[in-house]
Amino acid sequence: MDQTTEITGIARREKIYDTIKENTTVTVKELSSRFAVSDMTIRRDLHIMEEQGILTVHYGGATLRRPSMAFHSFDMRKEDFYEEKVSIARCAAELIHENDVIYLDPSTTVLLMTRFLPPLHVTVVTSSLSVMEECAHNPYVNLFIAPGKYHAEYGGTMDAETMTYLSGFHFTSAFLGTGFIDTVYGVTSTEIDCSIKQAIMRNSEKSILLVDHSKFGHRVMKKFGDIRDFNTIITDSGIDPKDERAILQQGVKLQICDS
Repeated sequence: MDQTTEITGIARREKIYDTIKENTTVTVKELSSRFAVSDMTIRRDLHIMEEQGILTVHYGGATLRRPSMAFHSFDMRKEDFYEEKVSIARCAAELIHENDVIYLDPSTTVLLMTRFLPPLHVTVVTSSLSVMEECAHNPYVNLFIAPGKYHAEYGGTMDAETMTYLSGFHFTSAFLGTGFIDTVYGVTSTEIDCSIKQAIMRNSEKSILLVDHSKFGHRVMKKFGDIRDFNTIITDSGIDPKDERAILQQGVKLQICDS
């Protein structure tokens, strides 16, 4: 599947999600008519969204469901494991160098990096509203902000327009967060978040994952990377020794930061 087709499908499924949030139930016929695509295409979209835990497919359509592992809102997640996130963010900021072009993900841990940015001239590209606010008045930062629809649960813009814009950059380092990591299965998230992260990683010299110990052992359906796809994984001292060994066995640099 080429990138244009992928973006078109993601944009359509975003609109389907908006529709089903409003109406609870949708039909294949009404969606195929609205988006001018075949019934088969809509059924494929609905099955993808069912795999992600968004809805339940039934004959002729689908119904919204509440996934068992729902994402907390961004503001709520900022409070979880705060000290661990601070230590991870501080360690991550030490990896920034003069004239770097860095991507800062809409992640609660990545956001904390803005408190520890070194006094170096860097270009920051972000889709995070909070990162933008923190960096806007930093005299060392050349700031680029990704457009798109704002999603409160992520704290940033996240749609097909966001992905297209970010695909045009080349990054020295991408600092990424996640809510779900399994050292066997990989690192997972929602569909649009995964697609944006994959585009970022393709355009980055280094992909750096910031993840506190509470995220290990969890996964959702859509994977944006295997463990070995990251140059460095930064976590806290609460990591299980089994997960620590699994990461190191895959040849990935693991940085463990004390709170």
